[in-house]
Amino acid sequence: MKTLAIDTSHAAGSVAACEAAAVALRPLGPAGEHAGRLAAALTEVAADLGWSVADADLLVVVRGPGSFTGLRVGVATAKAIAWAGGGRLLGVSGFEVVARQTAALSDRAGGRIELAYDAGRDEVYAATAETDASLPGGWRIEAARLVPATAWIESLPPQSQVSGPAVASLADRLAAAGHSPAPAEAWFPTAAAAATLGFARAAAGEADDPASLVPEYLRPSYADERAALPR
Repeated sequence: MKTLAIDTSHAAGSVAACEAAAVALRPLGPAGEHAGRLAAALTEVAADLGWSVADADLLVVVRGPGSFTGLRVGVATAKAIAWAGGGRLLGVSGFEVVARQTAALSDRAGGRIELAYDAGRDEVYAATAETDASLPGGWRIEAARLVPATAWIESLPPQSQVSGPAVASLADRLAAAGHSPAPAEAWFPTAAAAATLGFARAAAGEADDPASLVPEYLRPSYADERAALPR
């Protein structure tokens, strides 16, 4: 299955093309360059495997968590390619991608992993991942919540395994609290890992409707936050 995967959920975005055992990768550079670089990068990775973007059977995109602009660029591009070429579309959770990477790169392959993204303002967007063999991706992700970083660390079970982009700034605080940060290579989702997850879900018959797939943001927009304030 010819697969294209897009991750614009964080600053170091990437794209991947996969077919059988062959994989081609491209970084997207700084977050501000994603929109200008994305189309060319997708063309390049598809060409590396001898086909074109229009040939893709499966489009996989990390739907979040992430920033407003980055996610909109990635999700809109994946939806447009799926619409134009008739490929299947799958939006995958960055939490699940990171959980799978963490399990692959650590000595604690199963069980429970505490995950967090840096949401700014000393807050994290956090969730718990637990292995679940009944699911195509192998992991169940609980509903995410936006909480102060200190409160999140204090709420963790003793000696938790922790991963996700927020660990980059919280590693010392987590270690001091007795928790085990995952290897740094696992903290941020990658397009290649997203492609693997998307392929597993596609093999189980799953697909997303391009008309209804929406990004998962780290926090409400400033406009939404202001609208929610008491009058």
